[in-house]
Amino acid sequence: MVGEIYTEIILDLYKNPVNKGNITKPEIDVSGGNPSCGDQVEFTMRIKDDVIEDVKFTGSGCAISVASSSIITEMVKGRNVQQAKKISREDFFDELGNIIQTRIKCALLGFMVLKQGIEAYEKNESKPTIIKGIVI
Repeated sequence: MVGEIYTEIILDLYKNPVNKGNITKPEIDVSGGNPSCGDQVEFTMRIKDDVIEDVKFTGSGCAISVASSSIITEMVKGRNVQQAKKISREDFFDELGNIIQTRIKCALLGFMVLKQGIEAYEKNESKPTIIKGIVI
């Protein structure tokens, strides 16, 4: 029963993803992909006073990849950069639900790309940060 609920949530987020789109003049623009399956994702983020005011994503991929990208955007929106950086895989999977082992890379693509963008932004002393082509 629980597995069916998570499947419904993933399918709904695939068909109706939240935070899908681009932000003009973002502080962070980061993209990456999984060459083994072809999934691609790009995140753009607006940050003001160290708070992630808005985050959007674009890309293509399987239902799990798209749904997980939607979920991670919701998890970081409104948080400060430090809080967003501290979101763990466990926190992420608590939100996403159970994923079979063979689909873990699909689920982690958005999580890993977004987190690498936040970390690079922080190291870049909060200057606009663009990273393209992260491979997981």
